[in-house]
Amino acid sequence: MILRRYRSTDLDSIADLEKRAFTVGPYSRRYLKRVLEDAEAISIVAQIDSKIAGYLVALPAEGHSIDIESIATDPEFRRSGIATRMIVMLKQIACERYESIILEVREKNDDAISLYRKMGFEITEFLNGYYQESYLGSRNAYRMRLMCR
Repeated sequence: MILRRYRSTDLDSIADLEKRAFTVGPYSRRYLKRVLEDAEAISIVAQIDSKIAGYLVALPAEGHSIDIESIATDPEFRRSGIATRMIVMLKQIACERYESIILEVREKNDDAISLYRKMGFEITEFLNGYYQESYLGSRNAYRMRLMCR
């Protein structure tokens, strides 16, 4: 597996991966194009052979932070360390310019919350009704933060 920066030719594969990875509320191709190609974005792709196995995109946020807008691993490659490696790469890049990395995660996404905690993220806020679409009966989220220093 290699980790690399996003290329515009990755968009269709990432949009397809997004639909497979998120059965509730996947981002549209149009939204993905906008965030992935934002001049200030840090966009990382995990590639196995010629297949995109995961991606992460983060954008600057308030308070000297960068916000992980989306992180996804192809269901075929879950639990193989791809998300961990993408977050490590993001931290290496982002922590030169930002004080912290933040993200929002569905309150019932126990696997993701567990991963983020192992990576050093802490829950800083409960976001009631954050998501438009319900997942396991909830639209709520947690905001989590990883301090760079």
